[in-house]
Order: sequence, then C-alpha cells, then structure tokens
Amino acid sequence: MRKNINIQICLLASVLLLSGCAATEQPADTAVFSQEQTTAPDSFQEQTTTETPTEETTPLPQEDSTSDGLRTYLFDADITYQTIDGFGAAYTWYSNWVNYTDDPEEVMDALFSDAKMTVLRFKNEYEYTAEGTAPNVYTMVQYYTAARERAEQYGEDVKVLLCCWSPPASLKEGGDITGSATLRKTESGEYCYEEYAAWWAEAVAYYRDYGIQVDYISIQNEIEFAASYDGCVFAPKETEEHASFAKAYLAVYDELQRQFGEDAPQMLGPETMSCKLKDIQPYMEEILENRPETVYGIAHHLYVGGDADNDANTSNPSSFTSQFMSLRNHYEDLAKWQTEYYVGHAIDTATLINNALIFEEVNCYLYWSGIWDDADSDFEGGYLIGVKNWNSSYWKRKADYYALRHFSEFIRPGYIRMDTKSQNVAISTSGFISPQGDKAVLVLINNGTEELQYRLAPSHYTIESAVVYQSVFGQTCPSEEGLYQNLGDMGPDGILVLPAGSVTTVDITGKKK
Repeated sequence: MRKNINIQICLLASVLLLSGCAATEQPADTAVFSQEQTTAPDSFQEQTTTETPTEETTPLPQEDSTSDGLRTYLFDADITYQTIDGFGAAYTWYSNWVNYTDDPEEVMDALFSDAKMTVLRFKNEYEYTAEGTAPNVYTMVQYYTAARERAEQYGEDVKVLLCCWSPPASLKEGGDITGSATLRKTESGEYCYEEYAAWWAEAVAYYRDYGIQVDYISIQNEIEFAASYDGCVFAPKETEEHASFAKAYLAVYDELQRQFGEDAPQMLGPETMSCKLKDIQPYMEEILENRPETVYGIAHHLYVGGDADNDANTSNPSSFTSQFMSLRNHYEDLAKWQTEYYVGHAIDTATLINNALIFEEVNCYLYWSGIWDDADSDFEGGYLIGVKNWNSSYWKRKADYYALRHFSEFIRPGYIRMDTKSQNVAISTSGFISPQGDKAVLVLINNGTEELQYRLAPSHYTIESAVVYQSVFGQTCPSEEGLYQNLGDMGPDGILVLPAGSVTTVDITGKKK
C-alpha cells in the first residue's frame, strides 16, 4: 500500500516503436516506451548488474490501409504467448465498509458479476490481535463467497492470493509489528524461521477451515520497504540486522508441503515494491539456483521502476517498459504477477495493464484496492470502488474500475495472448484467444489526440460476431459519462471507431482456422 508515499523517479527517455516478431522475440504489439536509466533507491540490498534492452533502429512501420482508406488492425491466432491466470484486486483496509451500504450484494455484483474479477488478494492477519484467530476472516469469507458464487454462474472458479504484511508481534524483533522490524532471533541467536513457517501453515489451515481455499501465498508484502505501518523487512541474504528471505521462503515451503502435500498453496516471490530486475533478482537467485521447483512465479509491484507521482496521480506507462522486458527475458519460464499498483489517470492505468501484458508477459494483473474510503470523492481516486462508513447508502464505481474491467470481463483465466498489430504509435493493443478457439478478445487504447478508424484483418481466425465495449476517458476522467458503453455488434463491415483517449474491448465469437 502506497497511499502516503511520494515516488518520483526521474527518467532519461529514448523512444522505440516495437513491431511484429516471433514468440521468442519481442512481442509484436505496437507501443512506445522510454528506457529507464535511474538507479534504485538506497537500501541494504546487494546490487547486481543486468542487461537491459538496447535501443533498436527499426524504422517505424508504415500505415497499412484498406482500399477505402481505413487502417488495418491485424491479429494472428497462430502466434501466441503467455496464458492468463486472471485479473483482480486486493481487499484489505476498509473492505468491511461495504456492509454499511444499502445493498452490499450490488457491490459484489459490480466486482464479480460485471467485471468478473477472479483473483482476490487478501491480507494474512492470523494472530494479529489474539492467538488462534484473525480479525479480518469474516470480511474475507464475505468477499470470497460472493466471488465464488458468481463465478460458478459462468462456469469458473476464483483464486486467492494470501499475502503477509507482518507476522504477529511475537515473531518480530522487539515485538514490533511495524515494517522497520525483521524476524526475532531465538535464544540461540538464530532467526526464528521454523516458528515463522509453522505460523504460516497454521494461518493457511485457519483460513481454509473457514472455507477460503488459499491457492497462492506471498510470504511478505514489499519485502524491501521499511513501512511505518505493519511490515517486515527481509534481506536477500541473512545479516546481523535482517533475516534471509530465501531461508524464510524455503522454510515456509517445506512446512506447507509437510502439512498439505499436493494441496499446498503455490508460492510467489519476492513481491517487491519495485519492478526492477536488479531489485528482484537478489532475493530469488539462491532459491532458483538450488530449489527452482518451489517457485510458481515472480510477484512485484510498480512503485519503483517507472516515472510516477502519486501525489499528482500521474504515471507514464511507457517508462516501465524496459523493466518489463528485462523481467520477461530473465524469468521466461516462470509465471509473472503484478500484484499491486494504482497510480495514474484511468487511460494510463489501462495502458499500463496492456504494457505489462505484452512486454513483461504477465499472467496476472492485480489492482491495489478493490474497496477504499471515498472521503475525497475524486473520480480518479486510486481504487476501484469507493465507500463511506458514515453514509450507509453510498458506494461508487471509480474510473479505474472501468479501466480494469476492459480486461477482466472478457479475458478469462486460461486465455492465451496472441499477436496483434495496430501499426500506429498512438494505439496500444493486445489480443487473447480461448483454448478452444471459439472466443477472442481485443483491447485497443487510443492515447492519441485524433479519432482513428480500423478494419479488422484476422489471420488464422474467422469472426462470426463481435460486440464492442468502449470508454472515452480522455487524459483525465471526471465522471462515469461515456464509460463502458455497449456499442453493440460491430457489423459485417468490421469497422472500429476509436475516439481520442479511449479504451475499446472487442468480444469476438468465431473459429480458429
């Protein structure tokens, strides 16, 4: 959670347009990005040097147009990339406030019936306040039950990522739950890795006893950040001041395997606040070298690694691209999850999600907060749904709810990203196909200042029908007006009209050739 931290990273930019490629090279989706050249913030971490993508000199692609002057939008169902695990958000602080609204089920419908989010990120609060219990369990049950019931209606299931902000005070140095403390040491002078692992196993069993099927865990949220709120700092390697992430991770893995066997949650690491490879790599190096079978995937946030200012709520999506590409290339055999971010206007949020999908090849994208205190009532408030505990009738979908929904509603778990080309620097785009080939989804984002029109040109795919959903966000978005409009069937002419500052999702029914 970064509501009180101003992250400003200065960039020197070099601009590049990416065009078509094979699946083993750069994704073909057209985009512009700036190479990030700043250093990481001061920390105790060991720094490693890694190669970053070099600037290419490929000329800009020429506009391809049909005989009537329309641009051509291409997608190829035979060129595919990563499989999608899902989209979702965190439900932590303020999530219980949904019960103060007149109809909590309407809020659940918005999240899990309309936007169809399938991954819930929960905070592990086991033994935060009392032995053998967790203060947030009933709120977690409420959201999990609502999400699962709705997912069952369209033949799917939901997944839970359980994250630790801090273990209980009894396992922390000085009995301090805040982020400045690490694990405590035992009387023998060793860090309490075994006790920490036992606590994690008890926590998983506890939440499962309440019916919450914990599918994935991250043992520490923002592992390198000494927060003023609850947190716990681990080092890549054990020091006198900090416990080792690798030792803690493997102790937890072994204990979960011992207690749950094949039903043990899969593990993500290290969930840094940074998306820089050089910040992530030191934590994972020892684990991947010695115990690679323990790792399902890499988790990270986006608060370090790009150009953003959360006080001004601005974010430059292209500034993250070189980091995304480095992670994709270095961890090509692992799942990659972006598990928390919220900074930027709605059009930037959509573009950043798209860039993470095509350049990092993330399998899962999680927004920061599904529910938050809507005290400031800013429509671009940095959360999906705003609630107020003093107004029992109030709840509101925020701008980023619609930005995320353009991906989450139709790109289902198990869909596979396919090759797309807009051939225009203003259009960010991605495409996805179902495993059976009977459904395809296109997302097109017009970051430019002019309306553009396209005619679809699929390869290895026959379109039978295509329904268009569109939001005109503009550079800033003051209200719901013009958002997530169902424009109906695209029609036999296959023409897409993309207003400036818009996000368009095309839900296609057809057949793979």
